[in-house]
Amino acid sequence: MGTCELCGADNVSTYKTSTSGARVDACNRCIDRLGLTKPTPTPNRMTSVKTSTQNRTFAPNTMLNSDKELAPDFHKRIQQGRKAKGWDQREFARRMNERLNIVQRTENGNRPTDALVKKIEKVLDVELFIEPTASNSRHTSTVGGRNMTIGDAYDELFSRRE
Repeated sequence: MGTCELCGADNVSTYKTSTSGARVDACNRCIDRLGLTKPTPTPNRMTSVKTSTQNRTFAPNTMLNSDKELAPDFHKRIQQGRKAKGWDQREFARRMNERLNIVQRTENGNRPTDALVKKIEKVLDVELFIEPTASNSRHTSTVGGRNMTIGDAYDELFSRRE
């Protein structure tokens, strides 16, 4: 729904039409009253054009098929590999056939796509995919070799705060 540029009516269907050499959005009432032609129906300018998602093809995510994960320090590895070859960011982007801002974002820590990671690994000859490690496990022990209980964990937690 839009606003008719001829009569000022709000929230009406408008159509692009030509009057006195000017292109305007006019409602049906003004088009009929003034004898104008309505060549193309255009609903409100604010509505977005929907694109078909059926024709899009996406590269398969290799992370789902692989047992490896992206290294947490991937951006540092990329910078070190690039500097080892003596390239600045612009030269590195040119050799990878990527835009400079993609290289900059990746070196700043933004996660690249899997395809880009593979390309970087190939160009710089660095390893960015590593074997996953269980970083959330923690080894705890108590005196006497017995297993830790909830009470022991509670005591340990509050003894650290004091």
